[in-house]
Amino acid sequence: MGMQVTWPVATFLKSPRLDLEPVRVDHAEEAYPWLSDERIHAFTGGAPASLDELRAQFRRQAEGHSPDGSQGWLNWMIRHRTGRVVGTVQATVTRGRGGAMQGDLAWVLAFEAQGHGFAREAAGEMVIWLMGNGVQRFTAHIHPRHKASKAVARAIGLHPTINVVQGELEWNNDDS
Repeated sequence: MGMQVTWPVATFLKSPRLDLEPVRVDHAEEAYPWLSDERIHAFTGGAPASLDELRAQFRRQAEGHSPDGSQGWLNWMIRHRTGRVVGTVQATVTRGRGGAMQGDLAWVLAFEAQGHGFAREAAGEMVIWLMGNGVQRFTAHIHPRHKASKAVARAIGLHPTINVVQGELEWNNDDS
């Protein structure tokens, strides 16, 4: 039997304008209207999930780790202080070189919430929390034409690499 890996567990976070709530199944109803907006899939591809699919996805994510325990799943809903959920941030945490924890980051914002710095603020708060919980290496995979996501990546200390994964450029915080 393999070694049981313990992952950080998503906790409630606050930034100047936003609350980051660990994802729960009941977030699906609130998030579905904007997550089903085809405009937010322009760079990520795919089709919007149905409400039932979204509930199932949030149920899996809320468990905090992959079924085999090889990944930690940290998912937050971004709630503006007005009370409205405006997006998500997430980190898939794995063990990398020498056993160090690394996080693959992603963010998605409701179309109407884009352009206000919410993704940058939420992703920045997430990275600070992850660093405080032992994650030091970060990656993100961003469509080459997605200017807003590239700006978020730069703001949280990532830079582009030459690695392309499924048409997306890998960004990381490696100094090498």
